[in-house]
Amino acid sequence: MREAAGRVGVFGGTFDPPHLGHEIVAREVADALALDRLLWVPASIPPHKTGRNITPGAVRRRLAEAAVTFDPRFELCDLELERGGVSYTVDTLRRLRADHPGWSLSLVLGSDLAGGLSGWKEPETVLELAELVVISRPGSGVGDGRKLPVAGRVHTVQVTPVDISSSRVRERVRRRLSVRDMVSPPVLAVIETEGLYRA
Repeated sequence: MREAAGRVGVFGGTFDPPHLGHEIVAREVADALALDRLLWVPASIPPHKTGRNITPGAVRRRLAEAAVTFDPRFELCDLELERGGVSYTVDTLRRLRADHPGWSLSLVLGSDLAGGLSGWKEPETVLELAELVVISRPGSGVGDGRKLPVAGRVHTVQVTPVDISSSRVRERVRRRLSVRDMVSPPVLAVIETEGLYRA
């Protein structure tokens, strides 16, 4: 990762695959917070998805790497894939803070994940290490973040609603339907080259 930076966003996910909704959210959050960079962090094994088969980490790394190419502020961070096992956000934030003490970290979360933050591993430490940035969509009812069951630095960024999900992309590929309006061309190239989601 490039070293010089000030305000750094941490945008984690399974990214199986990353889609245009991810890219729009990432760009709008980076704009709203004037981030110097936004790290896309593919999870090795997401704690909330331990019961589902996911695409191998090496392939999802290539998918995420393809997704970050369209904005110079975006960068792949593969700490969780390198660490392996279940991915806990607190461990990633600790590592980033230890490696880059000058960074001001902002953890970017959807309102559903933010609402369950109190059940995460060491939620108080998460909020000590990074400010919380909650992605809000019109009609989501998140408001300004005061209704969330967490205490700490919380910002809400309202983003453009996009009706795309990774599960819908996978299903359309499985049914041999086009996803050209759902993923970027570099991501689609990885999907097609790897023959992903066909089975």
